Amino acid sequence: GTDPPAVVFRYAPGRGQEHARALLQGYRGIVQCDGYAAYKALAGEVTLAFCWAHVRRGFFDLVKGGAAPIASEALQRIAALYAIEAEIRGRPALERLAVRQARSRPLVAELFTWLEAQLTRLPRSSPTAEAIRYALNHRTGLEQFLHDGRIEIDNNTVERAIRPICLSRKNALFASGDDGGARWAAIASLVETCKLNGVDPQRYFTDLLTRLVNGWPNSRIDELMPWCWASASEQTSSAPA
Repeated sequence: GTDPPAVVFRYAPGRGQEHARALLQGYRGIVQCDGYAAYKALAGEVTLAFCWAHVRRGFFDLVKGGAAPIASEALQRIAALYAIEAEIRGRPALERLAVRQARSRPLVAELFTWLEAQLTRLPRSSPTAEAIRYALNHRTGLEQFLHDGRIEIDNNTVERAIRPICLSRKNALFASGDDGGARWAAIASLVETCKLNGVDPQRYFTDLLTRLVNGWPNSRIDELMPWCWASASEQTSSAPA
């Protein structure tokens, strides 16, 4: 069956590649991420799928700052990719792959050819040239979504999941150092996983803490995961027994 959706936050005292490598611990699948250098260091160990939203953001900032015809056209071309994604969102991976191969792949190829042509017309130090180079330098990872229907066009799902944590980061200043940061990450993981599984976090934690205080056995701790609580709630209209 399909694995239940989950969000996992992990605290690290820095942003170096050693922390990303420790988190993945020999994982050899797909990692969807932005273009941060620490993730790029994992290339060859994992398949990196880069984020089109980060490419789009660079051109959007240029347009927001004033007249920017090249950036405007880049946004229009990227918008065409997103329009296709809106049509196939939630469909099976193989179906998404077929649509992307037939409709998105030619658009992506045309976009990169066009970006390369525009780059030759621009001063190397111009902001538009920098935005274009970001896209070109990440081309392989940006094209990964064309070859695997499981991959999203961007990592906005993760961005949305982490936003509440970013908004409350000042509270985390009082989380008692590294140990507190790790506990903060664990709680945040459960909260966001509750949301993904349609569980009210407050009701979940009330039930969870009550059961733990009352001596819930460690051997059955998996039964307290949010997706188990959601499944039992659907069947009995109450928390799982």
